[in-house]
Amino acid sequence: MISIKSEIINTPSEPEVIPVEKIIKGMKLNDVGLYPHEILLLSYAPKYYLEGNSYPGFWWYKYGVKDVDKCLISLKDRGFLQIGSLRSAIEKEIAAVLKDVLKDNGLKVSGKKAELVQRLMDEVPEATLKDIFTKYTYELTDAGKEILKKEEYIPYIHLHGIEDLDIWSLSKKVQDKPGYPYRDVIWGYLNERSMVHIKNKDFGLYRNCRFSMSEFVKEEGKLDNAFSLLAEVILYDLSGLSNGFSMQFMDIYGDNYFPYKNSIVTMAPGITSRVVDYQEKKGLSDDGLKNKLLEEMSRIQLSFSLFSADECVEIVHMEIHKDEENLQKLYNKVKRRLKKEYGLKK
Repeated sequence: MISIKSEIINTPSEPEVIPVEKIIKGMKLNDVGLYPHEILLLSYAPKYYLEGNSYPGFWWYKYGVKDVDKCLISLKDRGFLQIGSLRSAIEKEIAAVLKDVLKDNGLKVSGKKAELVQRLMDEVPEATLKDIFTKYTYELTDAGKEILKKEEYIPYIHLHGIEDLDIWSLSKKVQDKPGYPYRDVIWGYLNERSMVHIKNKDFGLYRNCRFSMSEFVKEEGKLDNAFSLLAEVILYDLSGLSNGFSMQFMDIYGDNYFPYKNSIVTMAPGITSRVVDYQEKKGLSDDGLKNKLLEEMSRIQLSFSLFSADECVEIVHMEIHKDEENLQKLYNKVKRRLKKEYGLKK
């Protein structure tokens, strides 16, 4: 008899979700008695119907909110939400439905959606419209609008992945610095985090933090500041530095640096497109862009880098113009140099 031994292989389970009731335990309420997840819900409420919603999964797995309807009703009862208007219910319908109603009432069906809505409101009796359009959404009251405007950083951080900040941690940081604009609070935090990363030689994390900072100031229209940070990001991308980098593993690293076609030390397309965007907005020629990049990169000193600042500038130029032939030549040249300097075997 052949004995067959079976084995159960445990697969990694999903992270345990912490219910919101546990998250907010001991947390400080804002001035009007709301928690961060409730303020976030205010920003989404106008999209939700009074009943019959299918809510996005993030309410549970990210914020621990199991019963979104209960939270919405609570916000309504406390005066931050109200039942939406008839106009709002009509506006939520697709144009095809509006045209059918217009046609049934002997009205013309041409025009943009806003015109169709207005024609219905003007020409069809309200009682008739209420019988047809019965799916109402929530609307913000003046109190809801005021608090959402005051604490706009909560929906902002929900939509932007900035380091490890979330609605809970950012709310606490803003509360701890009353009177400070929330963007100043975020900027200060990013500066602190970048210094921690570089101190710990977590070069990849440092690079990611500087990229977040570049995107952050770009939102404010500070293009030159954003580009300066982007140039630093490019320098790190092309340096070969990674989290926990150590020169004793250069042979292992070298296997992943070359050739260009298989290299992990290249520019990501998203970075290249941002450089092109800056060049176009500033009206720079190719030489003008090169000079600007070299000016920014020459200010930065790295503990190790595969490429010189001049070579990095050339790589950016060749990536923009998709010059793979010369990119391959440059990577081969640097490989020979690295073998000579560090005695690489391959």
